[in-house]
This record gives sequence, structure tokens and C-alpha cells, in this order.
Amino acid sequence: MEKPNLEEEISGRAKKLQILLEKDGIDGALLLQKISVYYFSGTDQDAHLWIPSSSPAPLLMVRKSLERALTDGVIRQAVSLSSFKRLPGLIRDHMGGMPRRIGLELDVLPVNLFRIYEKVFAGCELVDVSPHIRKVRMVKSSYEISFIRKAADLGDRLYHHFPRFLAASETEMELAIKAEAFYRSEGHPGLVRTRAFNMETIYGHIMAGACSTMPSATPGPTGGLGAGPFASQGAAWVKIESHVPVLVDYASNVDGYLSDQARIFSKGKLSEKLYRAHQVMIKVQDAVAENGRPGTVAEDLYKMALRIVDRAGLSEGFMGHPQPVPFVGHGLGLELDEWPIIGRHSHHILEEGMIVALEPKCVFPGEGVVGVENTFQVKARGMEKLNRFPEDIVVIS
Repeated sequence: MEKPNLEEEISGRAKKLQILLEKDGIDGALLLQKISVYYFSGTDQDAHLWIPSSSPAPLLMVRKSLERALTDGVIRQAVSLSSFKRLPGLIRDHMGGMPRRIGLELDVLPVNLFRIYEKVFAGCELVDVSPHIRKVRMVKSSYEISFIRKAADLGDRLYHHFPRFLAASETEMELAIKAEAFYRSEGHPGLVRTRAFNMETIYGHIMAGACSTMPSATPGPTGGLGAGPFASQGAAWVKIESHVPVLVDYASNVDGYLSDQARIFSKGKLSEKLYRAHQVMIKVQDAVAENGRPGTVAEDLYKMALRIVDRAGLSEGFMGHPQPVPFVGHGLGLELDEWPIIGRHSHHILEEGMIVALEPKCVFPGEGVVGVENTFQVKARGMEKLNRFPEDIVVIS
């Protein structure tokens, strides 16, 4: 297969954004969030990227490092930016006139920076283009999907080693160290990027038994004890007991693109209650995937998941306890929390090329967590599962 041309790929992304900007009467988008700049330019340098709604071509204004931006990226019209005060003049000279409506990513832009832009762009209307950016990124190209498939394969290879890692680990943290060392040795950059404010994660969560049911501020269904009150999620220096579920929920990363995956392991058999609940979670995942066809409203899939869980008598504890999260799946790509959301009040309509992580889980307070997570690609006949590692609970003696 011929390797996709990165310049053509990024140019196509900009054109999709320009259509949305023009439709809403926005003269151009001024982007500075790192991943947005990378997505539309090919470089993650400290820069402002101006994408006009039509012509001319995008302009990259780089604070540091211009040399690296020209080496890594595909935007040929790039200049040095020594001060925010230069932004209006650079854009005006590039456009042949001053834009009237300028789009900013107000979901991630700090207020102090916004106030600076209000001053330097006095007389211009500043509007939010974060929904436009997220909508463009919601549907992945074959170029992006190729990296996500590689990330899914990397995740499968990690999980293949987990029985051995678990047998040699006494604590959650020891198990996490072995897993993360494997990932780093295979090229994982150690980054799992997110967009939401105050959301942090390192690789993901490894936790066992009662610790996995500890409530946490994380936006997902599980939290864990963590390293302490300064990092209250994920693995802790606590012993992994026998006959309890060990949840491994880790994200792999290949060239910046993510795959999200979760499996349950244990040292010795679990109770029949936990096995049964685990099978129901697999049933939920498979039903959502089978019905997740283009044109489907995301909230309808979430309601289907709730009906299955309710019929199984597992509504309490589904997707968290004591505060369940109102979703069963999320988009991902360069960030872990992309669109679409398969959840309550989600009006996203599925399209071919969307990438979704489905993660039905059930929390039993004081006992543990069961469930699965896999990364899927939306296709014409439903969602294709990209992860291949078996989903049944893996028991080691």
C-alpha cells in the first residue's frame, strides 16, 4: 500500500475545518492548543496557527522553535513570533486585511490568554471554534486509523505478557512498573493526552480488589487508591490479594495515536457473581458494537446498554459507584477524550471512520471491578473491534 502523503493529509484536515468556518461566518481560526496545532500542521512546537476560512494558505507563527517547526511540520508559511502584539499585524499582512470574526478554542484557552487576545484584537469578534475542531477530528482518515490499529496491536502484545507480570508482582505498583517498562521498550512515548480541564492520566489504571472500587475524581468509571492524595487514581503500593479481580485499563500510543483497552486478571478463581457480571459487560459491548452503524444516534446506544444491564440486575454499580458516569464509550485518537461520546444526552450521530472505545464495567464495592474495554472503528455494518486479546477473565495459579 502506498504511504499516505502527510502534506495532503493535513491539507485535507484544514479544508474540512474551512468549510465549517465559512458556513458559520468565521473569517479564520487561531489555534494554539498543542494537539490542535499538531493536527493541522504536523508540529507540536509553541506556536499559533492561523487557518483562514478560505484563501490564502494557513500561517504558522512560532514562538519556539521555528527551526524545529519547519523541520517537523508541513506548513511552509511559517514566521517567528516574538510577541503576542505582533499577531494582528502578521495575520493582516497575510490576509491582505484584518479579519472581523476570529475563532478561538475557548474550551481549553486560559482566561488570562483570552484577555490578552481581547486587547490585541480590539475591534474583532472572538468566537468559540472548539466544536468545529472536535467535529473535524471526530472522523478519522485511513492515515490516522493505520496508527490506531498499530496502537491496538501494541496493546494486545502488552496484555499477552500480563499473566507473567502478575505472577511476578506482589503489589499493584510493581505490576504497573513492569507494564510501563514494556510499553516504553516498544516505543510508547509515555504520553496519554487528554483535552478536558484538570484531567490527568499516566498510561491508565492498574488496580485490584477493593482498591479498584475506591471512589475518585477521575471522569471514568474507576479510580483506585493511587500513589496518594496528590495522585488519587491508579496503582498503589498495596498487595494484590488472591481471588480478587485485577483490572488492567491501559492506553497504548503509537506516533501519538491511542488505543484504549481493559482486561481482568486474577490470582485464583473469582466468585460466580463476578464471572456472571463480567459476561454481561461483554454482552453490553457486543450489542453496542453490533448496532453502532453510521446514522445511529449515540444516546440510543447508551440507552440500549442500560436496558441490558437492568435486565441482568446489575444497574447498581454499572459504570461506577457510588457516582456512575453517564456514558459507556468515548472517542479517541490523539487524545483520550475525543468525540463521539456514547452516553446520556449525546446527540452525536455515528459516521464511518469514527474511533470509539467501549468500556462497560461493573463496580462491586469492597470486592472489585469486572468488565472490558476495546477500541472500535465504525464501519457500514457496525463497529469493528481493533483489539484481539481474549476478553474472558484470565486466571493464573
